[in-house]
This record gives sequence, C-alpha cells and structure tokens, in this order.
Amino acid sequence: MGQKFDAIISWIENAVMLSAYLTIILVVGLETMRRMITGEQAAWGPEVAMGAFVWLSWFAMANGIKAGTHLSFTTFRSRMPFRVRQVMEGVDCLLWFAIGLVVMFASWDVVVMNNRFDQEIFGTEIPLAVISIAVPLGWGFTMIRVAQQFTNVLKGEFRVVDAEDIR
Repeated sequence: MGQKFDAIISWIENAVMLSAYLTIILVVGLETMRRMITGEQAAWGPEVAMGAFVWLSWFAMANGIKAGTHLSFTTFRSRMPFRVRQVMEGVDCLLWFAIGLVVMFASWDVVVMNNRFDQEIFGTEIPLAVISIAVPLGWGFTMIRVAQQFTNVLKGEFRVVDAEDIR
C-alpha cells in the first residue's frame, strides 16, 4: 500500500510539474514570437504563465522533500552522532508541519475569497481560484512527503549523506 500510494503521489507531482512547465514554455514562447512579429501581446499571457509557475513551484517543493534536495544542513548534520541527527531531522519535520498548517489555512482563505467574488485571471474567463488553489494543494502534497520523511526518521531510516559526497 505504501509504495503504491507513493507512486500515485509521485505521478501526480510529476504530471503537475510537467504540465505547468509546458504551459510556461508555450505561453511565454508563443507570446514572445507574437510580440516580435505583430508588436502585440495578449493581456492574459503573463497571468497564465505566472499561474503555471505557481503550480510548478509548490509541487516542485513537495518533490524536493521526497528527493531530499530541499534546503538543509546536510554537511553539518552528516557529522552529528546518529541520535542527535535523528532528533534534528524530527524537529525539521515538526517545523515543516507547523509552517505547512499555517500556510494551508491562510491560503485556503484566499481561494475561498477568489471564488466568492468570482475573480478571474486577467483577460480570460478562468477563475483566479485555479491559480490560488495551487498553494494549499502543493503544501498538502508537501505535508504528505514530510509525513513520509518523519516516519523514516522515527524508524531511524533517514538518508545518511557522507560529507565527502556533498563536495
């Protein structure tokens, strides 16, 4: 069950990141060519590209947690005794949870307000909530990854990186 769940979450993360990245490339590329050829640019282009970047950023954060490529003190921690590092990794996870809960609740209010006032992406009929919901969803996926990491830390199975490997 755990591996299948992880595979599904990974597939969703990768699909969102790929879709967002392709959207950015297409919108920015086509609008740049259009501006060069016609001297005009669609008003919605930058807004859609920015929205895709928001989706890409938050889901890449979740993916980075899984891969262990997020900001950390790896070199410093690799020199700590095992139990001290285990405690520090556990504290990291708890901090991620605390920050994540604050961000998820605060950003959900933004989604609700965008939806309540029928706000749309400038120049389109796409609800602005489509962009703003990326924040609580991305953090939700991040919390899943942090929970997986926390479980591994409690088992003492966290990644042990040698300081020599980092250089």
